[in-house]
Formats: sequence, structure tokens, C-alpha cells
Amino acid sequence: MSKQENVVRRRYVKGLHGQMHLWLTEPDNPSARPLICFHASPLSGRSYEHFLKHIGEDRLAIAPDTPGYGMSDAPDRPIDISGYAAAMAHLIDLLAITEIDLMGYATGSFIAAELARQKPNLVRRILLASAPILDASDSQHLQDLFGHEIAPQADGSHLPHLWDQVFDGRGPAQTLEWLMYIFPDHIRAGPRKPWAPLAAFKCDLKEILRQLDHPILVINFMSQVYDTTAKCGPYLNNGQLLDMPHWGHGFLQGHPSEAAAIARNFLDT
Repeated sequence: MSKQENVVRRRYVKGLHGQMHLWLTEPDNPSARPLICFHASPLSGRSYEHFLKHIGEDRLAIAPDTPGYGMSDAPDRPIDISGYAAAMAHLIDLLAITEIDLMGYATGSFIAAELARQKPNLVRRILLASAPILDASDSQHLQDLFGHEIAPQADGSHLPHLWDQVFDGRGPAQTLEWLMYIFPDHIRAGPRKPWAPLAAFKCDLKEILRQLDHPILVINFMSQVYDTTAKCGPYLNNGQLLDMPHWGHGFLQGHPSEAAAIARNFLDT
């Protein structure tokens, strides 16, 4: 397939909460199951842009902007993880997809797992990049770090605080240019910035995982939830944990072909 054919395109569809913005690759003759990828919040589907070019060579691959993030319209009030999953189930129905694989990243992992719980016969395989098992103290710690709105100030003094969240959590593959590319997602989210993270921090992922019999691969890369993701193994009925401590945030941009090879090997088995 030529590079021209495998370009990442963008599209709007009508979602549960207004317009939903998609990043996608759509080959002329797909030979593998479609894949839908859920991003970390408050980012957007653009975080999958490089990865989509590789994994989308042989399948429809979609990275929607979660409602309220990126260029997708927002709910009129905060919703929980089941609400975000319902919005994604609506998208899959709208696209008339009858069988799909899922990928989640951080907050997106909670959405992917809950969607598989809601629609077990629709989902075949699940790839999760970070799947933290949070106890009460873990949850509270993350809420303290990321669960508050950084209110805009007339002099722009809120912007360094937003930048600190982007810069301090960077991985070894993330360049300053890439951080600047994703920084507008943090600004655009505005007062909705903590909505999806809070929904994830308050969600009991282990109880969802216990209900899933799907094949699951969890990639554990270095992040604030590296240690808590390492705890997910006992809750995987049909899964495995891949330890990648040399990776960090940005591995989808810094190592897209390697990430796609891991994903393809798992999803197409």
C-alpha cells in the first residue's frame, strides 16, 4: 500500500452528545477487523496519529475524540465511564460495524474495558496501554493531581500550569515539538479537562476486568500508574501483561511501527 493511500483522515459524525470528531485510516481493501482506539484525557485522537498510519495499513482504524475533548462536542454535564462507553457504542452502531477490536490508553483503557462489558458480543480483542488498579488512596492521589480545573486567568498565568502537566509527564520519546502539538488539547478542554480523568479515577477497573473473558493484552509503560497497572494481572481472565518500562508517554509517536507490530501480533492471532 502506498503512503498516499494510508493517510490519516478526519471526519465528523453525529454522536450522542453532538458532533464527534474522528481520526481514521481506511484502506481500500481491508483484510483485518476494524480497530477503534480511545485516547487518554484531556488529549484527543491526534495522539494516535502516527500509530494509525501503521496499524491502519490493513484495517479500518479509528481514533475518536472523546466527547468534550479534541474537536468533539461535550456532554452538558460530567458523565461516568459507562456514559463515555455508551457514546462509543453509539459510534460503532452508527458506522454499522458488527465486530471490532478495541485499544485504550490510560483513561481510554477504562472506556474500552467498560465498552466490552456493555457489548461483549461486539468486541473480539482488547489492547490496553495502562490499566491501573486503584485503591482509595491511589484514586485520591490522582484526583488531587489531575482532578481539578485550572481556571483561565486574564493574564494567561494559568497556561504555565497546563504546560507543567504536559511537560512533567513527558516520556523519553516525546520531543518539545510534539508536546507543543498536543498542548492545545489541554487548553481546548477548558472546564471539562478533569471530567474524564475523574470518571476513570472513580471507576473500579478490576471489577470490570473480572467480568471480561475477551483476550486482553495490557502494555505497562513508565507513567504515574506504572505500579498500579502492574497489579492488573490477577484480574485478567484471558489476558497477559507486557512490561515495557523503557517506554513512556509518547510511545505511539516515538515507536509507532513497533507499537503497531505488537498490536497486530496480538489482535490478529
